[in-house]
Amino acid sequence: MQVLKVSTPAHLRRFIDFPYRLYRGHPHWVPPLRLDMKTQLSPGKHPFYRHASHAFFLATDNGRDLGRMAVFHNRKHNQVYNVNIGMFGYLEMVDDTEVTAALMDAARDWLKQFGATYIQGPYNPDSSISLGILMDAYETPPMILMPYNYPYYAGHLEQLGFNKVKDMWAYEMYASEGTPQRLIDLVKKMEARGRFTIRTLNIKRFWDEVELVKEIYTQAWAENWGALWMDDEEYTHLAKDLKLVVDPDVSYAAEVDGQVVGFSLSLPNFNQALAHLPNGRLFPLGLFKLLWHKRQINSLRILALGVLQPYRRLGIDAALYLRTFTNGVAKGYQTGEASWILEDNAPMNNALLKMGARKTKTYRIYGRSITMSEND
Repeated sequence: MQVLKVSTPAHLRRFIDFPYRLYRGHPHWVPPLRLDMKTQLSPGKHPFYRHASHAFFLATDNGRDLGRMAVFHNRKHNQVYNVNIGMFGYLEMVDDTEVTAALMDAARDWLKQFGATYIQGPYNPDSSISLGILMDAYETPPMILMPYNYPYYAGHLEQLGFNKVKDMWAYEMYASEGTPQRLIDLVKKMEARGRFTIRTLNIKRFWDEVELVKEIYTQAWAENWGALWMDDEEYTHLAKDLKLVVDPDVSYAAEVDGQVVGFSLSLPNFNQALAHLPNGRLFPLGLFKLLWHKRQINSLRILALGVLQPYRRLGIDAALYLRTFTNGVAKGYQTGEASWILEDNAPMNNALLKMGARKTKTYRIYGRSITMSEND
């Protein structure tokens, strides 16, 4: 077995293609669009790479690809947190610990040039898109922009000395179960006090709304674990992608005295449609399949919900969740997922539990020293 550093367009095609073969026929893995994957993995197309060095690796044996992994040296993260670590992502491999070890050895050797002695992940490529190893609920497909992996992934990492760094949770609510009446009454009472109002996002004024949300995002997430500010180019890139999928009927802004102090963004679960494109290609027939199956989407993901610190005791978070649930049900959504929520974000976790949401999935960031060989 050898580990090949991706250095040609042909190598990159193999890197992108690998998971489509690894999960071929799997009932719960959802194939991403190849165009999206190419953008994520192209420094000239994605702003992430302006502040991160990278390398992509393929593990091969006699012409057969057995695994892949990206490794990053994220200068912005290291500067903000005053550390010098590496990050890995896009990890996929067959059920052979030696393959995972070989990829990690390649990552360690590549990171030596930066003096990094620790690595953590996965980040795909960062927390604004997808991160973590799925730890449970392997019998259900992921929501839009959430990862999926085989159960053996966590075991491989732990055998190689990786330890838990942080867990993120996903919660689900179901139209068939409703929401606790006491919470409905509580939110009505808080809204009746007139301290805040909630409105839907105005998609016709999308870029004006983006500026408002950007300010709240930057402030509300500043103290979260792993949070990084996004510059204008990164934020615009993300906003353009989200504009294609966000549902403005169930995405909201909360205002106090005419000032936006909180927001929530919800996405129809396009994975329900993407599941019908097993090769991840839009052409020649994929686009028609996507549009056809889009009509059958009946689940929703709350991608982000944030409230500025001075206004967090007004019940705005509960009101945003409740409004999303009630209007989502009215629009035909049967399942809603809030993800991801940090395990130690007590206010958000408590608010969801009070609404009757169930914790359904766990995603984990792993980390370990890389001063030793994986085979030592």
